[in-house]
Amino acid sequence: MAKPPRVSIVFYNPDTQQIQICMVNQDEVQRSIDREIARGSAMNLPLGADDESQSPVTDELLHQLGGLAVLNLGAAHPELRARFRFTTANPMNWNAVDRGPSAEDEA
Repeated sequence: MAKPPRVSIVFYNPDTQQIQICMVNQDEVQRSIDREIARGSAMNLPLGADDESQSPVTDELLHQLGGLAVLNLGAAHPELRARFRFTTANPMNWNAVDRGPSAEDEA
């Protein structure tokens, strides 16, 4: 029997103040994945690659992936930003992401 597809989830745990990663069965989170794809918030890596891209997994791709994951966590967890010690291509404007809770967050 084949193993079910699995996905990695990267998250910030405010209780331990750690960035953590875990693997879960994809079917457990598929609705969330589908919703984000429909919203257009899913990104292909390397950035800008088309949906059928078979681009190699390089050091640069891994840097992009890690950077995007951590920046997304910083957008959601302002307390994490003070710990960032890396350079981005452009200065970060955190005010653009600090808009308060969305209607979905309040639901």
